[in-house]
Amino acid sequence: MRRWSCGRQSSRIGPTGIASPSKKPRWKYKKGEQPIMNHKARPIHIKLKIVSLLVAAAVLAAGCANVPVEEPQNAADQNALKQVKIEQVARHSMGDPREQIGEVAAAVKFDMIARTEGEVVERVKQNGDQVKKDDVIARISSERAAIKLEGAKTQLRLSQEALAANQKASQLQRDDLLNKIKDAERAYKEIRMSQDEEAAVKAADVVKQLKQQLSVMDTSNNNTALEGQIASAEAGLKELQLALSDYVIKAPSDGVLTNMALREGTYLQGGSVIGVVQRTDRIVIEVKLTEMAASLVRGKQEVVFYSPDQRDAKLKAQINSLDLFVNPKTRMFAMELEADNPNGVIKPGERVHVQLTTEEEENVVAVPSLSIVREGDEAFVYIVKGTNAEKRKVQLGRLNGVYQEVISGLSQDEQLVVSGQHQLKDKEQVQMIK
Repeated sequence: MRRWSCGRQSSRIGPTGIASPSKKPRWKYKKGEQPIMNHKARPIHIKLKIVSLLVAAAVLAAGCANVPVEEPQNAADQNALKQVKIEQVARHSMGDPREQIGEVAAAVKFDMIARTEGEVVERVKQNGDQVKKDDVIARISSERAAIKLEGAKTQLRLSQEALAANQKASQLQRDDLLNKIKDAERAYKEIRMSQDEEAAVKAADVVKQLKQQLSVMDTSNNNTALEGQIASAEAGLKELQLALSDYVIKAPSDGVLTNMALREGTYLQGGSVIGVVQRTDRIVIEVKLTEMAASLVRGKQEVVFYSPDQRDAKLKAQINSLDLFVNPKTRMFAMELEADNPNGVIKPGERVHVQLTTEEEENVVAVPSLSIVREGDEAFVYIVKGTNAEKRKVQLGRLNGVYQEVISGLSQDEQLVVSGQHQLKDKEQVQMIK
């Protein structure tokens, strides 16, 4: 039931009940007479004002008659339960696993070192080539070494010829001495038969002296010096032959050739590193992580990685190390991974995608973003327990579509208010509707 009330009127009401102008009417009178109103002299604008005031009074009266006054709400309406819709808290995907780029290097590397100096005359292999052990990588000019080698061969040949000549001469001397011994023995026998004792003694001394010469010849070696020369020449030749092989640069192991800056015509210094052969059957992956990214893998034993060219070929890598402290220069945490690389599919120097999380880890407790009640910097949701709505403070995370991650404050399978939550108070009794 409504009551109607009227506000205060601002116009003056005359004796006839009609609003009158606030100005006093003009009166025309003569000197010494009572003032008399001159209605005929009333100007036209005064008439218009009177009409306007009459219209305003009528409108004001009509408005006052239609102003409603609300009565107190019925007690039954005040005690009615607030109706809310609920939804069971569940896990929802926040997207694909989070990833970071990693740099690939070989787990085992072999430096190629120039064993001699010289000019590069041929480059056989290029960076990135797959090589086998002892494959020829490049050749160095070996003209000087070849000249030295020929000289050593000549020296050895001359020494061998000198030894052969000396041995032949010694053999001739020995043969001649043997003949002399035979002749002396024959003469000695003949003298003994003649019974010339003095001559026999002299002949026996000749035989003895000749045999002593033969003994000295057999025990002494006149070829020692020449044999030493030959041995030295052979050693020099062998050394030069080995040195000559140094002018051919070969791969020290199977792997991929990298970091080689050789060019034909460049001069190499002995002992310098000219390239690296990296084994591809096992690789190392270096990853730089922010503090938040490092927290995603800390405590794990392995992660998944893949090449951007082969997204379906997922491989597993073991976590070798993860920095405990941030690098003061880069403000990043270094993580090293190691993994098998079947058939050398991933080459050193490439970049791979390292998955810091799994698809399961991306399935998190999440709620509809419209169900969240925000109060300043804080976020709340309402959970129904029995017939009461409980106000719960939550920590929010990522947003994906209509759902937002809840990091803390809420558990899976709880009953979440998704409609009507903005009219609720903590611990208030509610009525659930579909």
